[in-house]
Amino acid sequence: MSVEHIEQATELFRRFLKAQDLKVTRQREILLRRIFEREEHFSAEQLEEHVKGDGISKATIYRTLQLLVDCGLIVEVALKDDRRVYEHIYGRDPHDHILCMDCKKVFEFDGAAMTALEAEMTRRLGFRPFGHRLRIEANCEVLRKTGRCDRDEIKLS
Repeated sequence: MSVEHIEQATELFRRFLKAQDLKVTRQREILLRRIFEREEHFSAEQLEEHVKGDGISKATIYRTLQLLVDCGLIVEVALKDDRRVYEHIYGRDPHDHILCMDCKKVFEFDGAAMTALEAEMTRRLGFRPFGHRLRIEANCEVLRKTGRCDRDEIKLS
């Protein structure tokens, strides 16, 4: 992600915090930058490891993740076993997720069709959409056929 894009996300976050009467802190901005520097899904624990040495407490990490979700800059993806992963969505094309129930990996696919369906259905029912989350749970065909799956998490376009 470009430096300019990270700066835009940072400015949106600053405005959100001020509107909520919350402080713009160095720790919150470090967390936002670390999140936006990477393109993959991450857990709170992985983020904690990534900012080790920056003097950021676990409590600050969890509170900031929730603030970033509330601000609309990141989303939380719930996995089947009560784990949660996050990803930044600001400036990215809409996409949805497939969760492999065998290997527990998350795969992305183009969400444009779902966004169009969301717009049509909410219009028809008299609502105004502001987003959706779709998680398809599936079993691995490669594992079923071969007995093993060596696939990495992938992004499908």
